[in-house]
Amino acid sequence: MKIPGRPENYSEGMLKSLLTLSDVMATGYHAARTAQVKPGDAVIVLGDGAVGLCAIIAAKMMGAKRIISTSRHNDRRALAQEFGATDNVAERGDEGVAKLLEISDGGADAVLECVGTDASFQEAVSVARPGALIGRVGLPHGQQISGEGTFYQNVGVYGGPASVTTYDKDVLLDAVLNAGINPGRVFTSEFRLDDIQAAYEAMDERKTIKSYLILD
Repeated sequence: MKIPGRPENYSEGMLKSLLTLSDVMATGYHAARTAQVKPGDAVIVLGDGAVGLCAIIAAKMMGAKRIISTSRHNDRRALAQEFGATDNVAERGDEGVAKLLEISDGGADAVLECVGTDASFQEAVSVARPGALIGRVGLPHGQQISGEGTFYQNVGVYGGPASVTTYDKDVLLDAVLNAGINPGRVFTSEFRLDDIQAAYEAMDERKTIKSYLILD
């Protein structure tokens, strides 16, 4: 694959990680940046897809002391741990909220919402400590969000589409080229272009985290 302006220290082994910079890694980084993750913070990441896993990488880059993932799938939980997660909560609903609050000692300093559903956003508000920030990057799915919970807890909500080119130029490209991060590991299956339907189905059925297409 031809990469315009390819740096001298680029290698084929970095291709998958470089590919994530066009979307999922930059979006995960945006979640952590808008939530203003700081050294020593406790961070909860909601969502165990490619964006959520990349948000774990970003939180670690920013110095978070405790990073709590929320996966119910063994492969995603294992990768989250390798990326920097210190704990995982698989439970959902009230039980999950209670466990997240317990592990984070009363709530997270930053919550990275990487799902986009109303339930996920409400969970983000529920597990944020007073004064915390929520980095919201999950594509909204028709939510009707009430600001009441954030108002009384002084919780700030930031996010939206990521500034991909800015993050890549300022931070992420060098991090990949210097082998500081390896987000390309979210590509857990490879498919030929002719099998693109199977590639999408594998992601939809959660048989793979991210499908990697090979162009002949």
